[in-house]
Amino acid sequence: ERIIKSKDTLEDQISHGFRMATARHPKEEELEILIDLYKSQYQYFRQNRDKAYQVLSVGEKARDMNLFSVKTAAMTMVANTLLNHNETYTKR
Repeated sequence: ERIIKSKDTLEDQISHGFRMATARHPKEEELEILIDLYKSQYQYFRQNRDKAYQVLSVGEKARDMNLFSVKTAAMTMVANTLLNHNETYTKR
């Protein structure tokens, strides 16, 4: 949700999420891969809304009902990918 709310365009949202996770801007190729991931996940969750609701029901925090569940689920998968990136910045 934070990534979606941070910027207006998909490219800017993903770039922002990448920067938050790695402390650097994404390379063009990295950004393209993540945009493709988002688009494929969006299509999947659009066709399988029950799966989108399953993804969004994980955790204790209630989801923002003002955000489209399919979009939020797709971006959740992008965020999960970013957090599993080998360059993800961990502040200790």
